Amino acid sequence: MPMTEPPSSSHDPLGSEASLWVIHLTDTPHDPALRRELAPWLARSPAHAHAWARALHVWRLSGATEPVLTPLPATVEGRRQFIPFAFMPIAIRHAGLVCAFTATFCLAGAFVLPDIRLALQADYRTTTGTNQSVTLADGSIVTLGARSAIAVHYRHRTRDITLLAGEAFFQVRHDAARPFRVTAGSTHARDIGTRFDVRLDSTQVQISVQEGRVGVSNTRHEAEEIELGAGEEVRVDRATGNMTRESVVPDTIGSWQTGMLVVGNDTVGHVTDTLRRYYSGFIVSWSPSLLSRHVGGVYDLHNIPAAFRAVVVPSGGRVREVADHVLIATAAHHPHKP
Repeated sequence: MPMTEPPSSSHDPLGSEASLWVIHLTDTPHDPALRRELAPWLARSPAHAHAWARALHVWRLSGATEPVLTPLPATVEGRRQFIPFAFMPIAIRHAGLVCAFTATFCLAGAFVLPDIRLALQADYRTTTGTNQSVTLADGSIVTLGARSAIAVHYRHRTRDITLLAGEAFFQVRHDAARPFRVTAGSTHARDIGTRFDVRLDSTQVQISVQEGRVGVSNTRHEAEEIELGAGEEVRVDRATGNMTRESVVPDTIGSWQTGMLVVGNDTVGHVTDTLRRYYSGFIVSWSPSLLSRHVGGVYDLHNIPAAFRAVVVPSGGRVREVADHVLIATAAHHPHKP
């Protein structure tokens, strides 16, 4: 089946630029030249001013003490705009920075609403940086990766698991009379006596077989179920249902359970999705070209800043750490100011 490049992650460019302005201003809060540069950016359009206002609004909603404001020497739409000038102590600055960084996501409910949904649907879930093994009623064992969730639906003749978020490794006790099936998005993995891993990302579902056999199908694709053996994996494009079948080293499958992530050949974007689940702060990249580049290696999930650099730098990017809570990936060339 054809390989389909994952679509670029959608984002609000103006919201991203407004968040970056907050970063610049946090780094140099007393720089009058930087504050003067913000004025023409705000004046470009009402949308620019609105994006800035949203960033400040999220700052206030975070509960952090609001920064001291000073008027700009220019107006936007006839109203004088205000920007941070002097900031509160360092811990408060950090909280404000993180919230500003995620302005557009928070406003859309991208963090709060999924947490509520998972809490209502999940039978088992994990938090950031924490794996958990669960023994199910039939003796099968599921190991959940960080920030992952499953719903369990066991009936008299069927055993159904829904991967709601993240990644899980399954060690299935085979029972021909009660099929074991895992659903991730519109993709289904049917156990044929096996140990296998399922990862659910924003753009794809990946199923990798360490031992035994697994049947894989997708409701978006009319093709028949394909059967994977040990050392095989399939990546399913969530938008099209197209499947890409590859060979992998069986012992590397589910390596994240040991605290070391072994990657043979994957995109920076997909590896970053995994690293985010093990990082208590925020990882940000607005470079689709960087995220689409391929990478391989062994990455320490106990040291995400170092792991992220090991992913990004060999791929032609660079990583900047801000306030001990935010990792920013950019192209290697000097980033443009917003």
